[in-house]
Amino acid sequence: MHIRILFFVFSFIFLTNTFGQIPLSLSDLDKKSRKQYEKALRCIKKKDSKKGVAMIESIVEKYPTFNEGRAKLASYYLSKNRSDEALIQLEAITQSSQAIDPKIGMTLAEEYEKKNEYGKAFDVISKLKRSEKITAKQKPIVNKRYLELKFRNEAFNNPVPFNPTALPSTINTAESEYMPAFNADGSVLIYTTRDNANSDKPGSGNVNRKSSQEDLYIATINPDGTFNSGTPISALNTIENEGAHTLSQDGNILIFTACGRRDAIGGCDLYISFKKNDEWSPARNLGPQINSRYWDAHPFLAADNKTLYFSSERPGGEGGRDIWKSKLGENGWSKPENIGDVINTKNNDESPFFHPDNKTLYFRSNGHIGMGDYDLFLARKNKGEFSKVTNLGYPINTSRSEGTLFVELNGAKAYYASDTNNEKYNFDILYFDLPEELKPEKVSYIKVLVIDKETRESLSATIELVDLNDTNVQSEIFTNEKGISLSTVTAGNYSLSINKKGYLFHSENINLKAGSEKSKPFVYEIELQRIKPEVEVKSEPIVLKNIFFQTGSAELLPQSQFEIEKLYKLMSENPETKIKILGHTDNVGEEESNLKLSEARAKSVYDALIAKGINVSRLAFEGKGETQPIADNIDEDGRRKNRRTEFVIIK
Repeated sequence: MHIRILFFVFSFIFLTNTFGQIPLSLSDLDKKSRKQYEKALRCIKKKDSKKGVAMIESIVEKYPTFNEGRAKLASYYLSKNRSDEALIQLEAITQSSQAIDPKIGMTLAEEYEKKNEYGKAFDVISKLKRSEKITAKQKPIVNKRYLELKFRNEAFNNPVPFNPTALPSTINTAESEYMPAFNADGSVLIYTTRDNANSDKPGSGNVNRKSSQEDLYIATINPDGTFNSGTPISALNTIENEGAHTLSQDGNILIFTACGRRDAIGGCDLYISFKKNDEWSPARNLGPQINSRYWDAHPFLAADNKTLYFSSERPGGEGGRDIWKSKLGENGWSKPENIGDVINTKNNDESPFFHPDNKTLYFRSNGHIGMGDYDLFLARKNKGEFSKVTNLGYPINTSRSEGTLFVELNGAKAYYASDTNNEKYNFDILYFDLPEELKPEKVSYIKVLVIDKETRESLSATIELVDLNDTNVQSEIFTNEKGISLSTVTAGNYSLSINKKGYLFHSENINLKAGSEKSKPFVYEIELQRIKPEVEVKSEPIVLKNIFFQTGSAELLPQSQFEIEKLYKLMSENPETKIKILGHTDNVGEEESNLKLSEARAKSVYDALIAKGINVSRLAFEGKGETQPIADNIDEDGRRKNRRTEFVIIK
C-alpha cells in the first residue's frame, strides 16, 4: 500500500514538472543547478550574455517549469530581436501558471500582436484580467489592453474593403507628399511636400520638426482626371516649414500651419492667404484670437467659410492635442471652443476634416481604441451634437500611424498619405473607395459663371442660396474677379439667386434629393440683363424658377415667397420699372383650360406683389397657355420646363 502511494506521488511530481503544471522556484532546483544559475546571472551582468544564456538554457531543459529562468531567456531573446525564441519561453511560463504575472502576460500579448495573432493576444489578456496578481495600479492598464485587443481581434477578422491606389508620379516623388486637399470640383490639389534629406520619420503632418523642409505645393487636375505636375507655392513658402493646410471649396482661401516665423505667437501658428488673379496674397497670421503660445496646427475650413476647426495643445482641453473650433462673425473670429470629450481624449486628437454634408467629422487620434498608434475615426452629428466615435476599421487603420483623411463631396473616394510600403518613411498620397458604412451624406457643388448678356464680360455678383424648406438656412456667396463662384450644397430644395445692382436678377431651382444615386454638379453660365430705362421693351423674359403652385391650381405654395420677395425688391430699387407677369403651361389637357390656368397663375404673382405694396399701375399679367413652349412636351422633364412663370420689363 505504501509503495503504491509513493509511486503515485513520484509520478505526479514527474508529470507536473515535465508538462509544466506546477512552476518551480530557485529553491526547488538542486544545489548544482542553483549555483549554475547564480553563475549565469553573474556572466550576464559582466556582459558575457552568450555564456550566461547557455547555462540558463541547460537549467530550463532540466527543469521546464523554472519560470524565473525562462523569463531571463525571454528578456534576452527580445533584446536580440529573436521573437520566436522569446515566444517559446513566454508561452511556457503562462501555460504553467494559473495566475499570469502581469509583466509576462503583457509582453506575451504584445509579441502575439506583432505577428497579427490578435486572437492569441486577446486570450492572454483575458486570462491576465482575471489574475489575482494584478495590483490596483495595474488594473486600468490591463483593462485598456483588454479593450484594445478585443477591438483589434474583431477588426482584423472582419476587414473592411480596402484597395488603395497611389497618385501618379506627377504628384508622388522621391520626397514625401501628404496632407491632400482639393477644391469642390476637384480641379485643384494642394499638398505638403517634405524634403527627406536628413529627416527621421515624419509625424503625418506635424510641421514643427526641424529635421527637414516642408513646403506647400499645388497641382491642377485635367477634366479627364489626369494630374499635372505639382509646383511649389513660392508666394507662401519660406526657409521654415509650411504645411498642414485647408483649402476653401472655391479654392480661393488657404489656411495653413507655419512654424518659426517672426510674427508667430507660438511655435506653430495658423496663417491665411487669399487667391486673386491667380496669385496668392502674402500670408497673414490669424492673430491671438485663434493662435496661442502653444502648438496650433492642422486647420480645416468648413464649407460655409465661417467655421474653422484646428488642433491645439493649449490648456483647457481634454488632454494633449485637442480639436477646437471658431466661428467668423462681424467682429472677426470667435474665441476657440473645445468640441468636447466625445471627440477629444486625454491623449492626442488631430487633423479634423468636417465633410460638407455638415454632419460627418473625420479625424486621427491615439486616444480612442484603435489598431495602433494613430488611427482614423469618424463621428456624425445627431441633432447638432456628436454622439459617438467610429474607428474606420482594418486595414484602413494598421499598427502604424495613419495620417490625415480627405473625402470627396460625393463620399466615393478618400485620400490619405501612407508610408506602409516604404521602409524609408517616404510618404505618398493614395486614394481608396470608401466603404459604404463610412461614407458621408452625398454632397454636390454649384459652379456659376456670371456674364453680361450683351458684352459677354464677366461680372462680380452676389449669389444667394436659400433652403426653401427652411429659409433660415441661407448662404451669401460672391463671384471672384472672373465672375466665377464655387460652393457646395447638401440634400434639399434651394433657390439660387444671382444679383447685381443695375441688372435684372436671375434665379435657379436646385432640388437635390436625399439618398439620390446621383450627385452630379450644378453648373450654370448666367447671362444677366442690364436694366435700361431708355428702351421701350427693356428685357427678354426672365423665368422665375422658384415660383411653385399646387398641382392643377393657381394657389402659390409657401416656397414661392422668397422669389416673390426678390421680385418686390427689384421693383422697390427701380421705382420707374414696370413689369408684366407671364404664365405658361405644358400641353397636357385642353388648350382652353391651360390658357385659363396660366392666366390665373400669372395673376396670383401679380396679386402677391400688389399685396406687398407695389402700385397696380406698374404691373400687368397675361396667360400664354401652351403656346410658347421652351422644351419638348414628350417627357416630364420637358413639360416641367414649360410649366413656368416669367416676367418682362415693359414701358
